[in-house]
Amino acid sequence: MPTITVQYTDGRATEHPINGTEVVIGRDASCEIPLEDTITSRRHARVYRDGTGAFWLQDLRSKNGTVLNSTALAAPTRLRDKDRIVIGACLLTFHATAAGPKVVLSEAKSDTTYAAASFWGADQRLVLPQMRLEKLYELNGRMTGRFDRDDLLNEVLEICIELLRFERAGVALWKGGTSLPEWVKLKNLKGDAGNEFRISRSVVDRSLHSGERVLINDTAAEADPTMSMISNNIRSAMCVPIQYHQQVHGVIYGDRITTAGGYTKEDADFFAALGQLAAMGLVNVKLVEEIKNRQRTEMDLHTAREIQSRLFPAEPLNTGALVIDALNDPGRSVSGDYYDYFVRPDGLITVVIADVSGKGTPASLLMANLQAAVHVTLNHETDLVRATDALNKLICRNVSNGRFITAMFGLLDPANEKFTYINAGHLPPYIVRPSGINKFEVDPSLPLGIEDSFVYESYTADLSAGPLTLFMYTDGVPDAENEDGKPYGMERLEESLKGNLAEQPAEMIARVRRSIKQFTRNHTQTDDITIVAMRLN
Repeated sequence: MPTITVQYTDGRATEHPINGTEVVIGRDASCEIPLEDTITSRRHARVYRDGTGAFWLQDLRSKNGTVLNSTALAAPTRLRDKDRIVIGACLLTFHATAAGPKVVLSEAKSDTTYAAASFWGADQRLVLPQMRLEKLYELNGRMTGRFDRDDLLNEVLEICIELLRFERAGVALWKGGTSLPEWVKLKNLKGDAGNEFRISRSVVDRSLHSGERVLINDTAAEADPTMSMISNNIRSAMCVPIQYHQQVHGVIYGDRITTAGGYTKEDADFFAALGQLAAMGLVNVKLVEEIKNRQRTEMDLHTAREIQSRLFPAEPLNTGALVIDALNDPGRSVSGDYYDYFVRPDGLITVVIADVSGKGTPASLLMANLQAAVHVTLNHETDLVRATDALNKLICRNVSNGRFITAMFGLLDPANEKFTYINAGHLPPYIVRPSGINKFEVDPSLPLGIEDSFVYESYTADLSAGPLTLFMYTDGVPDAENEDGKPYGMERLEESLKGNLAEQPAEMIARVRRSIKQFTRNHTQTDDITIVAMRLN
């Protein structure tokens, strides 16, 4: 029967069988798999079986989403054995079939057979003859290229059973600290161990925490009382750390339950060497997974940037007497800056520039929400104060963690050459004329998202004394730094604007951007750079 195991951050774990065709996962007690987690939605996700018997995972429009194997779940996705699901702070694992034998770590009973035990510390070197060194070289070739963890560990156990004649063997991985080892692979050639694989806790702990290799042989005939046997009827056993560069990643254990031992120190050293090969393989698996995750992230960010770029105007606005052009150069793959311009049904032209606090993906998501709200609000609303108030209340209601948005909203009336605008905590723009430049100086106001009852004030500029260019920008322009940590600054920006006061928007934007690059040289850009230039001829 398929099952789902739930692991909590405090170490607790629960197991839930999938009895019917569907189970719902969520915080509500009525769910088939209830989660004790405050950030999980009441009905968060469901697992269901289709007509072919395959199981699928679907997010139920949860608030914080569902992650399957490190990828956010966007649509119902088929589940595979050992798929890992993250819901809130819980880690869930899907098992296509019922779990096999479980490892039980315990101390042997006082009346068990006595055995002889030997231990070698991590500082005691491995001593192997030439034949076994050659075998290790050959085995390394068998493991090379196995970049799936389960595939690698299956191969490790097969090799150990083949060469050391174990009847039972298992691999436990360990995250370090106070966490318990997780037995991820078990093999039982005898098939008579029931549902419990009982081994000694002290044996595992010595390999796990001290890096020791442990060898135990049955010596009942000698009645050597050096240590109680691992478990009833176990005749011999070995346990070694999976260790790489002084770091223990887990243990490999093997035993015999029907035949007496005869294992030697050379066997334990060879077993430990196999553990080191397994550790190197696990490190390689992790590196490959990180590369794949990075590639997936880069692809996701590239896709996000493509989607985001479509939110900006597709081309300059050019009516002959009016030209508007813009640039958005993100400091990361996606931008938290936003600009827009579009012609309203009444002939007025909306012009917007905004900067979301923070950087990267969270800022870009808020930017996308602002873009949608701007088009709904400013496409018809004739009162700019009323529109900005609605946008501010929307941002205050839906944004947390101290995020805010500086913005400048404007309505251009081309017929009357008037520009009505509200500056919500944004840098003041410049008016560039052939005779010189000057700023739009206005009283400072709060950014969006700070205070939902704040009353914004609109201003109107007369643009009839043309030709002129209105130059708007985000703080990524003056804050761009060179290798010495010096900012580009307002003075350099003004000098760049004075270079050719009669330029068209595209040339003016290109020259300012070129000036910034010449100043910063090879220093990494950390903030988004956005410029909007609007010229009235």
